[in-house]
Amino acid sequence: MSENNTTVGDCIADCVEAASSSIFDDIEMVLVAGGALLGLAAWGYKKYKMMMADGEITLDELLDAAKEGKDKLEEAEEHIAVIEKVYSEYKVAELKELLKEKGLSTSGVKAELIARLEEAE
Repeated sequence: MSENNTTVGDCIADCVEAASSSIFDDIEMVLVAGGALLGLAAWGYKKYKMMMADGEITLDELLDAAKEGKDKLEEAEEHIAVIEKVYSEYKVAELKELLKEKGLSTSGVKAELIARLEEAE
């Protein structure tokens, strides 16, 4: 992770935003989503181990963990929103190539191309 990123999610978002357009974009998104799920699972397991350190889990610990889990999911949703905005980083020629691969019209200005790609998803 770079020194500017404070969370794994920030690092993932930065990496995806900096990625160039290629045939592997869909695979990259699947890998990012899988990484995010693994991160949440690892957090959940670590939290469980911490709560079980004394041999029992109290209701307060469980409620705190649920709130913290909700916060983690909201943070992940914010990062996904950033990742989904990658189309604006593409050049018009790259957007047209994506449209062509999907069998869609390649005419129009950049905003129209992006809208057409988003509608196709």
